[in-house]
Amino acid sequence: MKIAADNIKEFGTTEAIICPRCGKNVFMQLLKATNGVGVLNVPLLTFNIDLFAICPECSSMFAVNNDIAKKIGSSNKTNKYSMVNEKNITFLKDLK
Repeated sequence: MKIAADNIKEFGTTEAIICPRCGKNVFMQLLKATNGVGVLNVPLLTFNIDLFAICPECSSMFAVNNDIAKKIGSSNKTNKYSMVNEKNITFLKDLK
């Protein structure tokens, strides 16, 4: 049994927002990272979910606020990505 079944996948695209790093109006790619317990790469229990936004212009990576990430993960709305904006993302690092 594996202790941590780490998984990162594409999760969607934000609506147009202004990147806090480069100042351009962009559609950021969202990535969902999950950690949990699994067997043979089959997740049994997920205990941590994080969302990250990546700017396509400057390749900066941002963490999405945990409260917003939880709301997006449990929302069935088609416009759920509109909750992600420049006010609730925090710069982490440049990917270039």
